[in-house]
Amino acid sequence: MKKIIALSLSFIAASAAYSEIKIIEPTAGAVVPLLTDAQKAYVSMDRQTRREKFADAKYRSKEMGLPAETVPGTKKPREAYWPKTVRLAWEAKDGVEYRVTVRDTAKGTVVIDEKAKCGELYVDNLEIAASYEWTVEGDGDSGKGTFKTEDRAPRLIRYPGVPNVRDFGGYIGLGGRRAKQGMIIRSAGLNDNAHDTYYTIDELKEMGKFDEIKAAADAAQKRLDQLLAWQADPKTLDREDAEYKDWCSRHDGEPVTKFLSSRVHRAKAAVKKGGEPKVKKGREPGKNRVDGENGAYIRARFGIKSDIDLRSDGECYGMTGSPLGDTVTWFHYSSSAYGGMQSKSGKEAFAKVFKVFLDEKDYPIDFHCIAGQDRTGAVSFILGALLGYDENILYLDWELTGFWNHSAKFNHKERFDHLVSGFVKNYPADTIQESVVKYVRDLGFTDDDIAKFRSIMLTER
Repeated sequence: MKKIIALSLSFIAASAAYSEIKIIEPTAGAVVPLLTDAQKAYVSMDRQTRREKFADAKYRSKEMGLPAETVPGTKKPREAYWPKTVRLAWEAKDGVEYRVTVRDTAKGTVVIDEKAKCGELYVDNLEIAASYEWTVEGDGDSGKGTFKTEDRAPRLIRYPGVPNVRDFGGYIGLGGRRAKQGMIIRSAGLNDNAHDTYYTIDELKEMGKFDEIKAAADAAQKRLDQLLAWQADPKTLDREDAEYKDWCSRHDGEPVTKFLSSRVHRAKAAVKKGGEPKVKKGREPGKNRVDGENGAYIRARFGIKSDIDLRSDGECYGMTGSPLGDTVTWFHYSSSAYGGMQSKSGKEAFAKVFKVFLDEKDYPIDFHCIAGQDRTGAVSFILGALLGYDENILYLDWELTGFWNHSAKFNHKERFDHLVSGFVKNYPADTIQESVVKYVRDLGFTDDDIAKFRSIMLTER
């Protein structure tokens, strides 16, 4: 009898020591957004309104996708092209480290497994229109919550170190079937472009290149004098000046005085050090954007198997494989954009690219150029049309780069319209989707090839 009582007391004591952690957020079954209000504002516009806003320099630089989300505990707002974070919150004990796991209910896979020393954790890169269950454990206690993500495309993605990333999937295609998420990711370059290197002044002195040194010093002084004159009377500035035009492409709508003050400061520094000789020394590969922890996260979270690089040989100088490492197959096909997709080289390049998408073992795939907007946008347009994306979505998918590229110089009239008109002119049909199918057939692919791509990428009915 005493033994039974002792066991009962032990059970009661153990039960008292354990408690269920109270979940605060999201509430059970809540639907959480993955786009910020600013992102939704643009995505929700009709196509004509979006086009007009896209060409508005003020809207592009001051409003599109802005203000970016500010996450408590971070030093600055997130990038405007990142997805909205999801906050997981619970009642926590002081000094306890908690383990948080998030599981995709349909797939049965754990997508988040992290630790937190407070009662909250902000998580990224969940899929849209998905159901999740999550658990939090610490100090012998545990709690469980469930939530869903909003059914609103696009699925924006945060790649550490890489801008302008989003899931190609998540949209509704042929027959109301959704394109699978996590299969194809479109991004900016996974490393910087290769660049030329130049001899320093000291190296030129050792080589006896004194004429080049003097020429550089004279050029630096001449440029400073020119900028100072413009600064004294901004109306005299040469609007065709190459440096000014380049600056405008990235700072559309900003006052001329801002350009001049920044360039005068730079020019004075150049004069002080004796100019910037441009005697070419060689060429160096671009810096890796996804080495170390960045790459480890991308590989673990997205499982990328293939890296399709659309850049030129010069941009990829010195590269022998994917910046993500040896576990990722690197396909390098120098590609075209916009009207160039109708050229012989543009067609040949896309044919090579499409073959990668026809092999199931290549998935998940990341494809990109350097900015993830022009060459990447052209390939994405064709793939989306093959899957039966609505024409509005084909436009939107390209426009979403505007969350990152705020320059109104990047617009429909100058770029995207040339892509669409190329298909309409050369492959006339009742819809743009049918025009693209004709284009792909013209490259030698069959209806079976197109059906295979659709079977890989579209969910079952």
